Amino acid sequence: MPRWKALPEELDPQIREFASQLRRLVDRSGLNINAVADRTGYSKTSWERYLNGRLLAPRGAVVALAEVTGTPQHHLTTMWELAERAWSRAEMRHDMTMEAIRITQARAALGELGSTAPPRDTRSKSPGAGGAY
Repeated sequence: MPRWKALPEELDPQIREFASQLRRLVDRSGLNINAVADRTGYSKTSWERYLNGRLLAPRGAVVALAEVTGTPQHHLTTMWELAERAWSRAEMRHDMTMEAIRITQARAALGELGSTAPPRDTRSKSPGAGGAY
């Protein structure tokens, strides 16, 4: 059984490469996730999310992993910056999609309200228009 789950297909290539690099560092270190968590100060659950591409590791976690694995920080933080930009773009696209869905749902709801409202009485209600109040 492979150590890592497959990364999500929809991941941006830069995020995919970054998560793969983090996995390689952990593999080369010989540490398990519990040891990485203990030595970096970030939880096991957080590292599982970072290494499986479900959450972008914060810069502090990346720096801590570099220190634990003896990896030069510069290269890893540069990769993190690129991944962070890609993550932000992906979040923005997701937010825009969700907003479009909300607008569509609101318009549909308003359309339903308009079609189910009782017909308006357009007859004049003034006393001089043929009837007394």
